Amino acid sequence: MKVRKIAANAVAFSYENIEDFVTNVFLVETPSKFFVIDTYCGSDAMKPVLERINHSSKNKEIIVINSHFHWDHVWGNASFIGKDIISHEICRKFLDEQWEKQMEHNRQYILGRAEKQLPNITFKEKIIFYDEGIELFYSPGHTIDSISLFDHNEKVLYAGDNLEKPIIYVENNDIKTYIKSLKNYLNYKPKKIVAGHSLDLKEEDIFSAIEYLKGLSEGRKFTFKTDYERKIHYQNISMINKK
Repeated sequence: MKVRKIAANAVAFSYENIEDFVTNVFLVETPSKFFVIDTYCGSDAMKPVLERINHSSKNKEIIVINSHFHWDHVWGNASFIGKDIISHEICRKFLDEQWEKQMEHNRQYILGRAEKQLPNITFKEKIIFYDEGIELFYSPGHTIDSISLFDHNEKVLYAGDNLEKPIIYVENNDIKTYIKSLKNYLNYKPKKIVAGHSLDLKEEDIFSAIEYLKGLSEGRKFTFKTDYERKIHYQNISMINKK
């Protein structure tokens, strides 16, 4: 695991336990709160996050954000019993229905405890913490339950899994809505963009993702440099052709 500063008030914890993926957990500190964006694969993974929080001499509220329902973003919720955990209302529904199934299929990746801990606060469109300059908003794309976070003070966009390099991973066949969410990102005019599996993204990566999705929906042919990109692309084709 590596820790990297990504803004004046935020760090990324990057984990490499899953093959083919680096997965990021973000810790954003504001005047009165710590926002933990995603919780990775269990309580052991959250130990360095909690250590960093505890080393701060300030007594601040901890708020956990689940960007979407996938197991590699939520199993560490068990470390935050008694804390507010926020997600989209669809995310909570999916987690309630699929927590055990996701554990059964991916048990080898559990780090420490990963008992079911559902969000206790949900929303439909957005939640704004005005004093903190933090906005959570619905951004369906990678999955139908995806949300994103924008730090208005630092101008940092936390895009969940909606953006990823070298290729986005499509798990929802509503491509028009995905494109709409990506275009909405541009309205925030972010100075920095980070995501669940990628750091150092730029505005051009939003445009590239939009063009890829348009091409995917039109059946356009693509060429890729790696077997990994080709594999994900073929999975994306299968997803959008599901009925």
